[in-house]
Amino acid sequence: MDNFDIIGTGFIFILGGIFGAAAVFYTLKDKLQQQQQAMSMRRIGLLEQVAQHVGKVSHVFSKYASLVAEIGPKVERMSAKQERELDSLSEELVAVYEEISIAESKLLLLGEQKLEKAMKLYTAKMAQYRKQVYPGRYTKVDDAKQLKTEVSQMREQFYDVLSQRYDQKSGS
Repeated sequence: MDNFDIIGTGFIFILGGIFGAAAVFYTLKDKLQQQQQAMSMRRIGLLEQVAQHVGKVSHVFSKYASLVAEIGPKVERMSAKQERELDSLSEELVAVYEEISIAESKLLLLGEQKLEKAMKLYTAKMAQYRKQVYPGRYTKVDDAKQLKTEVSQMREQFYDVLSQRYDQKSGS
């Protein structure tokens, strides 16, 4: 063996090592990107589920608020059908609050304290409305409208924060 063979073999060995290291580097980099993308998609999916849970509660609450506004503050104006419907919606609203607990646990898993706080403010305002605005419990329609406006504002704040988080996670 002469020096050129040794240098050639060493060069091929070093070149092979460089190509091998580059292949390992790019494979690991690609795998890391895939894992990060999967985590991001999972977070997006959980945020979508939170929106779904809160949406169910919002829908039932809207039906409840519409019926209460239709009936007004006086119990005497309530028909038997409206009374049954109101009782049914009250029970449905209580039952659907389980969705809020599920959404809250998902937000805790995601570490979304700001979003969780916005959701709590929104749902607390809904609960306050349900407690205060019921035929026979309130006398001023303007107070009920004001409380309904506050619920709407809390809803907007919650969905604004949710939208911001969703946009951050989806890269939009």
